Formats: sequence, structure tokens, C-alpha cells
Amino acid sequence: MSMARRFHGQPVTRLIVSVPVDVVAEVDSLLRQARKHPAQGNRAEFVRLAIVEKLKRDKGPSDD
Repeated sequence: MSMARRFHGQPVTRLIVSVPVDVVAEVDSLLRQARKHPAQGNRAEFVRLAIVEKLKRDKGPSDD
């Protein structure tokens, strides 16, 4: 199954990151074990979701 993301017309930028090999191994292990993980075995999607989650957490509660 393709994990091609649709960004609903929003502009996108490719982001290249370097991480230690042991971190990649941990991500791969998690994605193999968690069959229902939202990233579904896709490292790039895992990183995208982690960034979104971290941004939400760091912004704190919204006033909406």
C-alpha cells in the first residue's frame, strides 16, 4: 500500500534529517511491532507525525 500523502493543495518541502543509526533501529522496531501505528511502517511518515505532535505540544493549549 502506498503511503503517498495528499497535502490538500498546500505547498510542501522535502526535509532531510540525519539521526544516529540506533534511533533508526528503534523506529524500525516500533513500526514492525505496532501493526496499527499511524505511520504503518513508513519512516518518513513517522518523522512527519512526530514533528506535528512536537509542535502541538510546544505551542501549549490554544485559546480556541
